[in-house]
Amino acid sequence: MMLAPPPIRVRVFLSWCHRDVALKTDLVERLEPNLAILGGIDFSWWEDSQLEIGEAWRRGILDRLSECDYALLLLSPGFFASRFVTTEELPRIIGAKASARALPVMLRTVPLDGSRTMHGVENAQVFTDAGKSYADLAGALRDRYASNLATAIQGRVQGRGWRRL
Repeated sequence: MMLAPPPIRVRVFLSWCHRDVALKTDLVERLEPNLAILGGIDFSWWEDSQLEIGEAWRRGILDRLSECDYALLLLSPGFFASRFVTTEELPRIIGAKASARALPVMLRTVPLDGSRTMHGVENAQVFTDAGKSYADLAGALRDRYASNLATAIQGRVQGRGWRRL
């Protein structure tokens, strides 16, 4: 009898705009169970709301970012308007000194036509549901979005994407 290999441990840093807290919470509540049931991967994640009382917030955020394997970027106009996100987080995720691999997700619609400043995110494949952001959907369509996002994350972590010719 062959034993299953141990699960891949994946640490995810959640990067988001506090103006989007309700939408972020809704997505995370749908995404977490979908990630939990993926075979072969053990996900854990961190977001700035988990900072401890008295902890230096900037140092705490940057330390967690340097420790993560992937950064889930919840994109929105507010995300790109956040000075901390654009000057501190994104250079460590998207820039030349990137320590984490980006998982950009369209939380609220941001045009991808070059008309907005996206600080390098425009060069990465952004997850949408047939071009729709999470905010564009409701009910069961949000459940499907979270399920499809979990599958896309699984594919990225497990290095899928190659197709036989």
